[in-house]
Amino acid sequence: MNRLTILALCLTAFICTCTASAKIGSISSSKEQPGNEASQAFDQSASTRWSAQGQGAWIQCEFEAESEVAEVGIGFQSAERNYAFKLGTSVDGEKWETTGRLQSQSRSGVVTYKITPRKARLLRLTVFGSNENDWANVHTIHIPGVTAGPASGQNSDTKPEFVVTEWATDPSIANTVAISVDDKGRAYVTAARRRKQSSLDIRNHQDLVKKDLSLSTVEERRAWYREYLTGKKWIPDRNGDGTRNWKDLTVQKDSVIRVADEDGDGKGETLRTLDEYHTEVTGIAAGVLAVGSDVFVAAEPDFLRYQDADGDGFPERRRVVATGFQVHMGQGGHNLSGVTLGPDGRVYWSLGDKGHYVETKEGKVYHQPNSGGIFRCELDGSQVERYSSGERNAQELAFDLHGNLFSMDNDGDYPGEKERALYITEGSEHGWRLNWQWLRKQDFTRISGIPAYNPWMDEQLFLPDRADHAAYLTPTIGNFGPGPCGFTANPGTALSPDLSDCFFMTNQQGQVRVFRFIEKGAAFEFEEQAAIKGGRSNTGLAVGPDGALYSACYGGSKGSIFRFDVTKEHQHPARKETQEILPRSSEEATRNTLQAWLGHPDQRVRMKGQFELARREMRTAFKEVLDEKSSSRLARLHAIWGIGQISRRSPGALTLLNQAWSSSDPEIIAQCAKVAGDIPGHTEEVEGLGKHLLTALAHKSPRVQFFAAISLGKHKIREAAPALIELAANEGSRDPYLRHAAMMGLKGALTPEQLAELHNHEHRTVRLAAIVALRNLKAPAVSSFLEDKDELILLEAARAIHDDQSIPEALPALSRLLDRPGLTNEALMRRVINAAFRVGSYPALLRIEAYLKRNEGSAKMKRTALASLLWWSQPPVLDAVEGRYRKHTARDSKPVNEAVTRLKPIIMADNELREVLLNGVSVRGEASWLEGTSEHFDKLAPALQVKVLEGLARINSPDLRKFVEAALSSDDLKVQEKARDYASKAGVPMLDLLLSILEKEGSNGKGKAIKQLANEKDPRAKSKFAALVEEFRQGKAAPEWKLELWQAARAREIQLPETPDLLEYGGDAQRGREIVFNHAASQCIRCHKLGKEGGKPSAEITIGPELTSIGKLRDRRHLVASLLTPSSEISDGFGTVVLKTTEGEEISGILTKKTNLFWTITLATGKKRNLRPDEISSHILVSTMPPMGSILKPEEIRDVVEFLAGQK
Repeated sequence: MNRLTILALCLTAFICTCTASAKIGSISSSKEQPGNEASQAFDQSASTRWSAQGQGAWIQCEFEAESEVAEVGIGFQSAERNYAFKLGTSVDGEKWETTGRLQSQSRSGVVTYKITPRKARLLRLTVFGSNENDWANVHTIHIPGVTAGPASGQNSDTKPEFVVTEWATDPSIANTVAISVDDKGRAYVTAARRRKQSSLDIRNHQDLVKKDLSLSTVEERRAWYREYLTGKKWIPDRNGDGTRNWKDLTVQKDSVIRVADEDGDGKGETLRTLDEYHTEVTGIAAGVLAVGSDVFVAAEPDFLRYQDADGDGFPERRRVVATGFQVHMGQGGHNLSGVTLGPDGRVYWSLGDKGHYVETKEGKVYHQPNSGGIFRCELDGSQVERYSSGERNAQELAFDLHGNLFSMDNDGDYPGEKERALYITEGSEHGWRLNWQWLRKQDFTRISGIPAYNPWMDEQLFLPDRADHAAYLTPTIGNFGPGPCGFTANPGTALSPDLSDCFFMTNQQGQVRVFRFIEKGAAFEFEEQAAIKGGRSNTGLAVGPDGALYSACYGGSKGSIFRFDVTKEHQHPARKETQEILPRSSEEATRNTLQAWLGHPDQRVRMKGQFELARREMRTAFKEVLDEKSSSRLARLHAIWGIGQISRRSPGALTLLNQAWSSSDPEIIAQCAKVAGDIPGHTEEVEGLGKHLLTALAHKSPRVQFFAAISLGKHKIREAAPALIELAANEGSRDPYLRHAAMMGLKGALTPEQLAELHNHEHRTVRLAAIVALRNLKAPAVSSFLEDKDELILLEAARAIHDDQSIPEALPALSRLLDRPGLTNEALMRRVINAAFRVGSYPALLRIEAYLKRNEGSAKMKRTALASLLWWSQPPVLDAVEGRYRKHTARDSKPVNEAVTRLKPIIMADNELREVLLNGVSVRGEASWLEGTSEHFDKLAPALQVKVLEGLARINSPDLRKFVEAALSSDDLKVQEKARDYASKAGVPMLDLLLSILEKEGSNGKGKAIKQLANEKDPRAKSKFAALVEEFRQGKAAPEWKLELWQAARAREIQLPETPDLLEYGGDAQRGREIVFNHAASQCIRCHKLGKEGGKPSAEITIGPELTSIGKLRDRRHLVASLLTPSSEISDGFGTVVLKTTEGEEISGILTKKTNLFWTITLATGKKRNLRPDEISSHILVSTMPPMGSILKPEEIRDVVEFLAGQK
């Protein structure tokens, strides 16, 4: 094919309403960002741009001949900003005639700026930054009569108006999570009916956390369910066989449903079920992707492919691509999901943090029982591999136009934490572990007496990069909130030109949030744009072939799919052609047509052409486009990816890229390096490949360096090691992604022994990269870095040895750091102490003892060391640092008791250590540990007095009565209460004591006293209890202890009314605060703002109302109702309503405001509608908040009410 033919084919991809002949001779600029060069401002596409940083950056063009200039059209990227700029013209380049400073005034599209008509040979645009920063971002410069006019839809200086409609509605598509729209406009949605019901949620079964964490495969969970669940009363007998067991988990069915508009009325009305999912270990169907005639579905534990085997247009043949996902029960909503199509010709999907054990058909095993991950496979389902790991719940994935993969990851539900924007690359590790969710379940803290250590929060792993950030993970490129659901990218022609490079995200609200990702070094940063209002409880997102955005909807009984679009005058001009091309059969397309599609402005069309050319093995078709200088960058990139597809079957095909390696465009070289890494072990089959990669590693572009380093490691090119070390030492010290790439390269280029030799390297980042490489290789040689003087190096080595599945052979070496005085880093010392505990040898025990005798380290570390000794003989199953399940065999207690005796003088001289010892007595029941700790009881602090009582009771000490009697006279109410708890066990007469408590003024201790009184058999006790019950019936019972009285009566089968006021008074505000901020199941702070914690105080992005002054705004009755039945007491703007009017019209939306005069409903379109109460015949209110009665105990709800009531 000749040059002119290719040029014509590539240009037909751009639809322009004006065809003025090009008269530009040259284009230049003062500076330009790699990948966003000056020439891209003149291609009349809003999808590309010229970018440069620095006030006064300029871009200019020179005409082939003098031309008259009277106006210039300029389109600024990120148009919501107000850019300052000026225009200048010149005939000779020496004398310039300029305008004054102009302002873009945040106008979108290509705006025309008129100037005094003049003759010119050169036109220059100088930008002085914007109100946001000092960047210039110009997507279009149009000179009438010189350049082709901007495409229709780009030349509007008004912001697009969005139109939101309900495209489909049916009860069978209620609670949909994911959506994919095929090339013919048919939507596939996943309906989740099992979530938190048949798909069990560990938050509702927290007594099972330890067992759940002990699992390492799905089959272990299946066997456990079949054994453990038999006879459990909390399981409904769903199959009606009279037995409650695992089979009742197989009745409720998730499904994938196809929704089609077959009558052409613009609404999806025809529904057909693709498949259903309902084994006992099935989570939920949470991911779906239509690719051509195939459909891929994520329904853990399986990832499936459906094919249309009989040619009837419906994919009925089911095949499991991979299985073994979701090892743990875990949290509802953390599922297998995010199925998307990569421009490299692979299918990608994400897994939440419930772990995996995946054995591929090619024999590879991927096993991380407590980690999420990103996986991928070829379009035929072969070659499954794990691409990335450590994501918590990256529900959906999206690629940009250059093949970069992004996701928005949910946070860990901890106060002060934020969600993370992730740039996901090969081998990237994003750090989250399932076991960190349940750190408060550790038994270790029962003796240490301090809160459980939290690596995620205490080591600030969720934040962007900083000097002391953990090196083993690739940090977030930015934090945001609140938590995401759906996520997708504009393929280039969807909606309007201004949004052509944007990403869209939902978080189960009536809006779609909009983001842009911007190159920064080897990675990216992101900016949020104005949100698109509309929809209802939006979840999954997909772009249809018509260029509209479609959203699934979760919540309520009315199922909906919403369609988001812009008004016609703002629509991207290539949408119509895109909609015509996508449903066409690529198999019937000619070679020339497929080549032309590679240059189309829509990514889906480009991939359609690329995949078919790759399927046909048309290598020369790709090479022609790649080598043709007039081909657009995007056409070339797809040619590279197409060659990459072929090379994964025939490695020699990569020789077609030989010329591209010398391109002047860094992105072309970067993608050559990237695809070169997909054929490891085949270097000899591609002439000059090693040399190309080594040259690319020395390129000035960080992206080129990044992909070259990773590919060199995958090819194990030894001679690359010096350059990789140099990369880690220099660029890697400033860019964590380049450090990651250097690590990936060194992991392949050097042996473990050679990596260990880098422990003496002068640069810290080189040593860090070597440690992480050894960690990935699980190499014990990482212990060579334990001699370093830098505590951050020691910490990274300790993480490598201690954390996750560990490097057991190196644990003894790590424990020996206890012999080294002066170490202060808490994260390091916790792992060192715990390494000694895990080693479990007598020398390791003596090391902990010696550490305590040196009396160094913080109080926390001394507490931790002593608690480790006291737990020594009966190690708890949850690790003291990570909360990971680690079962140790029991050990001899004699050495421990001897060590405690030797340490007793030190312990008794330190109140904190004495408290730890008393905790140990209380928990472990070792009588010898108590000797000498109860002396001078009356002089001990109240907290220690309580510990003494607990210890004496635990070992059944004959001295218990003496101390109980002394404690009953204490001035401290908590000491008195603890004494009363043990009075009966100590032989102290209880009845008179209880009666005296009940006669005293005030409510302190009366609730417990009533319960104890109910168990007394003395006639006086029975009489008093009966009198209290009668007071309850007459409404005279004190509100502070009505709950305990009701509970005691129920235990004795006495019927009393169960009313919400039982929970209004008598709670503990401090305990309530702990629940609000830290309870793993209720997760209050995830949706509500309180003070400086939680979501932003904005109705636009906060899922629940702010609680900062809730005690002033709401009484206790309202608080109880909001907790027990949230749908009955919904704050304005935070609930969904479905109502019928007296005229029979059905309306649904967000109940924005409710008064006696009007109900204001925000419709799915984003518009508001007011209705008088007398116009409403019926309504159903639904809150996104679950009823807390199913999550919290009554006492806990009462505590929360007490805390919230005090927020004034």
